Amino acid sequence: MAVTWDDFVSKQLTHASQMHLDTRTLVVVAMFVALIPTVICALIWYTRQTCPGFGRWTLGNLALTLSLVFLSLRGMAPDWSSLVLANALAVGGAILVFHGIRLFRGLRLYLWPEYLTGVLAISAVTYFRYSENNINLRILAMGLWIGSFSLACGIMLLRAAPAGRRFSMFLTGIVFMVAGAANLIRGVYFYTQAPVTDLLVPSIANAVFFGGTSLCIVSWSFGFILMNGEWLVTDAREALRLPATIAVESSRGDVGRVVPEAEVLQQVQRIIKSDGFRRSARMERFLTLAVERALTGHPEELKEYALGRDVFNRGKDYDPREDSIVRVEAQRLRRKLREYYDSSGRDDLVIVEFHAGSYVPVFRYRTLTDPNG
Repeated sequence: MAVTWDDFVSKQLTHASQMHLDTRTLVVVAMFVALIPTVICALIWYTRQTCPGFGRWTLGNLALTLSLVFLSLRGMAPDWSSLVLANALAVGGAILVFHGIRLFRGLRLYLWPEYLTGVLAISAVTYFRYSENNINLRILAMGLWIGSFSLACGIMLLRAAPAGRRFSMFLTGIVFMVAGAANLIRGVYFYTQAPVTDLLVPSIANAVFFGGTSLCIVSWSFGFILMNGEWLVTDAREALRLPATIAVESSRGDVGRVVPEAEVLQQVQRIIKSDGFRRSARMERFLTLAVERALTGHPEELKEYALGRDVFNRGKDYDPREDSIVRVEAQRLRRKLREYYDSSGRDDLVIVEFHAGSYVPVFRYRTLTDPNG
């Protein structure tokens, strides 16, 4: 007699349920699978130049892997470690990954919303264990929190990815979107459709979830490595993309002449008094300090670390690999200078500019090739 597709699926599910899938074993396997890319990321972070946020991604992956370690001890270790600590590590790891992505995109870190919602999620887990023991509400709370953060990570990566980095950001963003959707669905499913009495109960849903968790960690770790590589390549290209000096005749005969220091200082005063700079004390300080150090012959003090410390008040523990404030503000300064010379400074003779990838200002006279030249 012919076997229908429904009969086949029913038999397979029945066979799987009879095998009593050992969820604890799946969690341990997921832990070891997730540990491999975490170690690779740690080696890259320690031995090579990395993009902003890479260190936080590495630490976030480590926290998530440790979360699986403590989760695998459920029923064997006290609840404060296998439940509260495991979920706290998951929340901390998710926040680190989220912050890493914001640093990678050059976005400002708002610490209190992430930590506040994380504390609320852990408080819900603790309450629904010690005050009102309800495992399904615990799963729902963590599913909603982890799912929301994963979706936020995916949206940040997929939105307006720059040229040269789109493939890695698209790949990693999709992984985060899938992970977010899976956590949301799992939380709602267990709460509304299939309540459980044990987190590690053998089931197809648990097998799919924990197996998928390890695959997601592996996939986004691979995505982080790709993003780091593409960032280094595009950053190097921008550094090499210096404007060529074009020898053209100027009606003012200024091509090739060195701009005297007095004229440079006068030009800087014009710039910082303009509308675009007058309202930004940080941009004014960045520009004046860079010009001052260039004129006094101290370009070595225009490195990223020195600028982060002296302009943006970063402390001794400032790490440019983790904090992209100087790179982000340098891009903003270049944009403001272009806007100045396109508007109120369109008739100025002296040009102050920063080449891509450099924090050392360049001073020259306007030529016929410049706008309004």
